[in-house]
Amino acid sequence: MGPEISHHPLARADGSATFSTNLYSVLAAVSGPIEVQRRDELPEEAAIEVNIRPSSGVGGPRERWLESVVTAVLRSVLLVHMHPRTLIQVTLQLTKVPASKLRNAMKDVSVLPSLVNAAFLALVDGGLPLQSTVTAALVVVSRGNDISVESTEKELVGCKSVHALAYTQHGEMLLSESAGDFDLNMWEEVADEAEKVCVAAVAPAGEDEEMANGAAEAAPWLRQELEERARDAVSWRETT
Repeated sequence: MGPEISHHPLARADGSATFSTNLYSVLAAVSGPIEVQRRDELPEEAAIEVNIRPSSGVGGPRERWLESVVTAVLRSVLLVHMHPRTLIQVTLQLTKVPASKLRNAMKDVSVLPSLVNAAFLALVDGGLPLQSTVTAALVVVSRGNDISVESTEKELVGCKSVHALAYTQHGEMLLSESAGDFDLNMWEEVADEAEKVCVAAVAPAGEDEEMANGAAEAAPWLRQELEERARDAVSWRETT
């Protein structure tokens, strides 16, 4: 079972999407390519600006760090050279967060996959040029060293460590952030599990079965969403 996704909920944005899991919900909006201020202009590529708004209150250092991490991931998949001297602006609004109190480091890492997935879906909805897909996964390690991908709030609160990882459809790692108590061997197990889940999310039906084996409830949810978006984009041909 995959996340809940809706396309283009905002009529005035170039691209928008909502991404919801049992832990977080994010509303993402994309504007661009648009005019950029002269001081931020890049002569050979588009500038990327990510703004993250918390579920309540105003943003602070935590949001600035999250923005820098998400910006680095998006720059890895966007074809920024196709729109030099312009700006691609991404706004991410958190609409649901865990009710339980989490340690700051755990909170920062656990929200990253939802932010990355929501931002990517909004870029797709806006028709921005992309060189690859990106899928992010949250992996939680319990006190007994059990690894889970689709974790509950209770598991997140009592966990030993949390890991946010993102991969392209070819298994190339674009993001790795961790918090908690773990060693290198555990991190390698976590990375393998996250790669299986991320690659399975875009795998064609019947393919990459080896990558999907062992991944809890792995399903090609992102491929299904992209195919549905592509069908919607050409549906006008059937009515003309």
